[in-house]
Amino acid sequence: MEERRSFDYDGKVYFINTPTAEDIKQADWVYSKVYTKSLMEGIMTQSELTDILTRRGVIGPDYEKRRLELEEELSTKIMELAAAKTVEEKQIKALDVAQAREELFKWVQRLSGPMSNTCEQIADDSRLEYLTSCMVEYEDGTRVWKSYEEFLSEKDQNLALTARFQVMLYLQGMDSDFLENTPEALAMREIEEELSKSIEESDEDEEVKEEEVETTSTNKNKKSKGKGKSKKDNA
Repeated sequence: MEERRSFDYDGKVYFINTPTAEDIKQADWVYSKVYTKSLMEGIMTQSELTDILTRRGVIGPDYEKRRLELEEELSTKIMELAAAKTVEEKQIKALDVAQAREELFKWVQRLSGPMSNTCEQIADDSRLEYLTSCMVEYEDGTRVWKSYEEFLSEKDQNLALTARFQVMLYLQGMDSDFLENTPEALAMREIEEELSKSIEESDEDEEVKEEEVETTSTNKNKKSKGKGKSKKDNA
């Protein structure tokens, strides 16, 4: 039996179950209702907003060109990180990758930011929230929220947001800890392990040196006592 996906929150473990056909059907119905309501209230669609952003020069050929440049720069930095040998070099390259990823994220936000307020995105957010209310369970298989309305009225918003994020990752086929497994994150963990190992080895060397000093000192004392005893015997 396949192990259920899980995530931790506030010291508790929650589980994510596969949505049923009825869950998906109802989630699609929620999408349609929210999309229609948003449209009736005058919220723009993605195509309408894309036209406006293009006319204003926010997106277009220059935007795509810069996005591709940033993606290529990130790929180059990741390859440089993979080729790094020393701890110092890995640390520098890992920071370079993190910075390149941040720059790409900020640039893409020029488009994804405004698009988050379109009819499609608002409806898609509601669909995700409905699925979250259906898919998150306790260990015994009972649902955390008995209904969509109960999820929407959840007082612990951090729990609701965490659950929603984890369900989104699950539906997109991404690992729950994907942020911890980026090349730069893995490199930083490797650096920490190497530094920790180096410190441990250094401590062990110090202990060996101390033991050698104690042994040498003990031997000297024994010889000194031996010589003193020999002089008394001769006397």
